Amino acid sequence: MSFDFTVKPIGQLVIPTVVRPEPEAVQAAVATQLPAPQSVSATASGAGSNAIASNAAKVGADTISRQVIFDQAAAAMVYVSVDESTAEVVNQYPESWQLKARAYFREQDQSKLQQRAGPIPTNRIV
Repeated sequence: MSFDFTVKPIGQLVIPTVVRPEPEAVQAAVATQLPAPQSVSATASGAGSNAIASNAAKVGADTISRQVIFDQAAAAMVYVSVDESTAEVVNQYPESWQLKARAYFREQDQSKLQQRAGPIPTNRIV
C-alpha cells in the first residue's frame, strides 16, 4: 500500500485573457488635436510633480529649524520642526496628544508601583 500524497500537474496552466470595456465617458469623449507648442507630454522619470514639492521645501528650508527635545513627563524623545519667522511648530513627532497619553499612562504605572511598595494587602481569616 502506497501513501504518496504528492500532487502532480497535468497539462499546462491556462490563463484567460481579460478584456475590459472602455467606460462610457471615454467612448463619448471628443477627440482633441492641439498644435505642438500647446501639447503636453509626460516626463520620462515621472519626477515632475515631486520637483515642485522639493522646490517649495528648499525655499522655506532656511526658515525652519529642527530640534530634538526630551519630554520628561512622557519619557520620550520629541522631534520638532519650527518655523523661525513665525515661531510656529510645523511638524512634530510624536504628536502632542500622544505625548499626553504617554505621560498619563506613565503616571498611572508609577502610582501603582508606589502603592505596591508598602505591605501587600491580604485577607486572612483565622
